[in-house]
Amino acid sequence: MAGVSTDSGSSSGRKNVDQQINMIPFIDLLVSLIAFLLMTAVWVSTGAVTAKQPENAPSEATSTPPPVDQLRVEVTPRAIRVATTAADVVTIERGAGELDRLRAALRDKRRVVSNNEVWVQPESAVNFNDVARVMDAVYEAWGATPGMHPDRLPVTVRMM
Repeated sequence: MAGVSTDSGSSSGRKNVDQQINMIPFIDLLVSLIAFLLMTAVWVSTGAVTAKQPENAPSEATSTPPPVDQLRVEVTPRAIRVATTAADVVTIERGAGELDRLRAALRDKRRVVSNNEVWVQPESAVNFNDVARVMDAVYEAWGATPGMHPDRLPVTVRMM
């Protein structure tokens, strides 16, 4: 058994006291700590990502993002907003004739956008029937007929 003798070393006639301290638990603790530290060092080095920007790439300050050509329809309990950018928002108040005004606004915006995607963003307080009516108005504004096959629709409506 591994142990350490704690001899008092005195020869003055006193009785010699030999004690044995068990070193096995201490060695087990050190071995497990070393194993833990080694595993942690390996995980830290594998989790690191080295990212370098290419030297020939333009900086972010000089590059301008391409213009976003996206038609958004926001549906709230009080109004419906149709916009391609923040500067050209058309607000349609909820009430009688709102879907006719929505179709007219969508036809106007359809001429401006180049893609056939419309993003519908309803608020959580809006009834789903109102969202479905807005989606139907989008399909009608793009010229979809009620019996048209879903694979051949002229517009794609996406939910945000």
